[in-house]
Parts: sequence; structure tokens; C-alpha cells
Amino acid sequence: MEQGLAMLYETAMFSEKQVVAMTGFSRKRLYNLSVSEIVIPEKDPILYTWEQVVFLRVLYLLRQDWSLQVIEKQFRIADQTGIERLIERIHTSTALLFYETSNEYELSILEISILNEESSDPILVTALKKIKEGKTLNYNDTLVILSQLLKQPLKTDSSKIFFNKQTLIITPQLIRELIQVAGSLSTESDELKAS
Repeated sequence: MEQGLAMLYETAMFSEKQVVAMTGFSRKRLYNLSVSEIVIPEKDPILYTWEQVVFLRVLYLLRQDWSLQVIEKQFRIADQTGIERLIERIHTSTALLFYETSNEYELSILEISILNEESSDPILVTALKKIKEGKTLNYNDTLVILSQLLKQPLKTDSSKIFFNKQTLIITPQLIRELIQVAGSLSTESDELKAS
């Protein structure tokens, strides 16, 4: 069912009010992001795509640990094809890692393809098989993949982890959280229409 909901949301358009509720940004901040050409919604009425919502939530979580200027600069240079292409692919990534080393900032988008498929860890092997078959990863699958990527144990219930001047955003967990919020917004909207 979760995969079906995810597919539904990927084709949906979201109002400014919904995006405020889903991402944590205020309407004023969304407007400023549009003016600075970071995320440009459709106009008349103002509508955002699913990819833009996921990107905005990532941006909001990063903003809790880093300045907007630093984040914006890294997003603009992270993908030579432009910020729009980055927005398009961010929801299909495994995770994003934003970090500081020697007063330099870096953004890494962690992709599935860098993992070793010849692992002795049965959970990792199962997770990689699910990816190849296009199946949805569960939370444990995501954690084992990230643990492999980071080469250290990882346990959390959140889509964001901050450690040692590094912010890790677990994209599948973030998407699950967004789907729950979007589902509750749909339920609230249906209840208002019924009354």
C-alpha cells in the first residue's frame, strides 16, 4: 500500500498551504526560495510537484544545522546539470550527506550503485535484491545500506542525523514521513468537506 501511495504522490501537485504543512517552511520562505530561483512552483494557482516537496523538506532539515547561503551554494554546484535536475533526482537517492571539512562544505548524494553486492550480510543482500526488483525498502533495509555506506552501525527513528559536523538525511525515511503528513492532510480535507 505504501508503494501505491508513493506513486500517487509522485504524480500529485501540492498547494502552497499543503507544502507549508509538509515541509516546515513558511509561505514567506517559500516565496523567497521561488524569487531566488531555488524552487520555482507553477503559478496561478501556486502548485508544487512531489519532487519539489521532497527537496524542500531536505532543505528544511539541512537548514536546522547549516546556513541557507552555504546550503544553496552547495546545491547549485552539486549537479552540473543544474538545481532542477538535482530536485528531480533527490527523491530517488538513498541519502544525502552534507558536511564540513577544513572549512569547506560538501554535499554528497548517496546512490545505491556504489554498494558491494557480494556482501555476507543477508539483510544487505536482501535489500539490494529489492532495489534491483524495484521493490520498496523497509526501514531496516535502509539502515543496513547506510551502515554499509558509512562503514559504521546506524540506529535512528528519524530521517535526519547530525554528527561531527555532518548532516545525513535518509531519503526513504523522509519520504515515508511526508506520505504520512500528506495522508493526514487529505483526511483533514475530506473531514472538512463532509462537515
